[in-house]
Amino acid sequence: MIRQAPQRSYSEILADLAPFKEYVVSLKLPEASDRLRRVIANIVQIEDARLTDNMDALYKRPDFPELVWSLVEGQEFIEIFRGLRNYDPAVMQELLAKALRGPIDPSRETNASNIGRNTAFELRLGSALRQAGGAVTLGTDADIILDCLGTRVYIECKRPFYERNVYANTEKALCQLRCRLDAENQKTALGFVAVSLSKALNPGTNLYSVERYDDLQRLSGEAERAHAKNRSIKERAVDVRICGIIYHIFTPALVKNEGLFAASQWDVFPDDVNLKVMLPVTGESLKTFLARAL
Repeated sequence: MIRQAPQRSYSEILADLAPFKEYVVSLKLPEASDRLRRVIANIVQIEDARLTDNMDALYKRPDFPELVWSLVEGQEFIEIFRGLRNYDPAVMQELLAKALRGPIDPSRETNASNIGRNTAFELRLGSALRQAGGAVTLGTDADIILDCLGTRVYIECKRPFYERNVYANTEKALCQLRCRLDAENQKTALGFVAVSLSKALNPGTNLYSVERYDDLQRLSGEAERAHAKNRSIKERAVDVRICGIIYHIFTPALVKNEGLFAASQWDVFPDDVNLKVMLPVTGESLKTFLARAL
C-alpha cells in the first residue's frame, strides 16, 4: 500500500506553514517557535534561489543540508497540522515541544537529541490515521492508540539510527506491544509496529536524485528490502494479536529539471493470517482503512 506525498511549490509550503506557526505560538512554545522560524527562513532562501534562477549556487553552499532538510521538515509539520490542529491542546503542547527540539540537519543528531524527529514520526502517523477518520489517542504510555471499526489497535513507533538496528528496534516494539495487549481487556485489540526508515537509510547526508517524479516510487523497494531483512512479522511474532508492520521513508529528493522536494513513502505489510484470526469480519476493512490513510 503506497501513497506518495503531494508535491507542493515552495511558496505553497510557506503559505501552509503560516497557520502552523500561529498555532505553535498559541500553544506558548517560544523555543519551538524559534526553531520553526528558522525552518521557514531557510525555505524562503530556497524560494529566493528559485526565483532568481540561482539554485546551482544554493547546492554548493555549506549550509545546504540544513536548507534542504528544512524543506522536508516543513512539509512534515504541515501534514501533522492538517490532522491534529484540533487535537487536545495540552497534549499537543507537550508533544510539539518535543518534536521541535534538536538540530534541523539530521546528520547532527545524537542519541540525546533525536527525540524531536522520533516524536514527529509519531505525530505524522497519528495525523494520517486521524485524517482518514480513525479515533486516535496520543500522549499515553503507548505511542499511538487507534480505535477503528470497533477494534483497538496499539501502534509502537521506532526510528532506528542505522539500518542494522531495524531488526532490534522491531523486536523491542513487539515486546512493548505484547505488554500493551496483555493489559488490554478488549478481545479484539491488536498491534502494529511502525518503523521510520528515514534515518536508517539517510543519515542526513544523502539527496535522493531521480529523473522523474514517478521514479520516487522506487522508495517502496527500500521498504521491501528492509522488510525482507527484518523477516516477516509472522515468522517472529507467534502472537496472533500482532498484525503487521508499517514502514515510512521521508527524505529530500532532487528531481531533474524540477528542483528539490520531500519524498514521502508509506508501506504497510499486514499479516493476513493474523488479521483473519483476530478480525474474521472486519479484517479486510481495516486493511482498506490503512490503505486509505497511508
